[in-house]
Amino acid sequence: MTISEVTQIKIDKHKVGFVGLEEVFKDIAELYAEQPDDVVAEELLIRLSKKNYISDKVQKEYGRAFVREFRKFLGQPVGDESPEGLEIKVLGAGCVLCNSLENEVMEVLSEIGLSADLEHVRDVEQIAKYSVKGTPALIINGKVMCSGRIPSKNMIRKWLEKTGVYEDSGGAMTKPVLIKNILFSEPHNLDELVAYESGRVVSRTFSQNSSLSITLFSFDEGEGLSRHTAPGDAMVQILDGEAVVNIDGKEMTVGKGQVVVMPADIPHSVTAVKRFKMLLTLVKRPQNSSSK
Repeated sequence: MTISEVTQIKIDKHKVGFVGLEEVFKDIAELYAEQPDDVVAEELLIRLSKKNYISDKVQKEYGRAFVREFRKFLGQPVGDESPEGLEIKVLGAGCVLCNSLENEVMEVLSEIGLSADLEHVRDVEQIAKYSVKGTPALIINGKVMCSGRIPSKNMIRKWLEKTGVYEDSGGAMTKPVLIKNILFSEPHNLDELVAYESGRVVSRTFSQNSSLSITLFSFDEGEGLSRHTAPGDAMVQILDGEAVVNIDGKEMTVGKGQVVVMPADIPHSVTAVKRFKMLLTLVKRPQNSSSK
């Protein structure tokens, strides 16, 4: 099984990977395009169950999700979906401006403590489907927020805050917490807390305040953070895969189990040689101090 054979779709609040989804869609497209949803769901469940385990308890829920994705595959209208999470797309072939917009979005997400499914769409044919006037373009939960320019960080912040999508810690605590988006009092494998997504950067913020930021990232192959500076010392811990880190022109390959510190105010970039996951800890300079 290759990575390309697995397609991840949203079911409830989670993303689940299925083997052979697009193949099945292609096989039944002609015969089932005009069939009612319940008939399509039954056929998809039968076919997909051959390569994927689908419990009897979740058949209805999975069937609805399969039909939704099938309709999207055919380009047919799909009922409004109220997003359970935050989905962001940056459209652009990979120029300096497009990469800068992606970095700006990630920085704002980290600053305000939001987790998001962030995808940088670089394929020209895929970009054309969004009918934007130009690139770079920013889409938040299906809505085009801007195109042909890079908005200010303040504007990006306002757009994201208006989504109202804030995750809690997942625990039963009712008092404010300093660490969020992770279940308390349970052991975890860090590299399992964020999934890989084809062509995407996915993040989960654990803590964010004026002095500290802790964020977990996954990067598909070829994705990364283009050259930029940070307002503090940033420590990257590679949890899986391999990345190339460039600090002010000094390039190094960093692999699983290794860490590297990127100094404050020094230009740096991170690029996925292979898909990789990292924990980024940013220790910020106190607001009342200045760089020397």
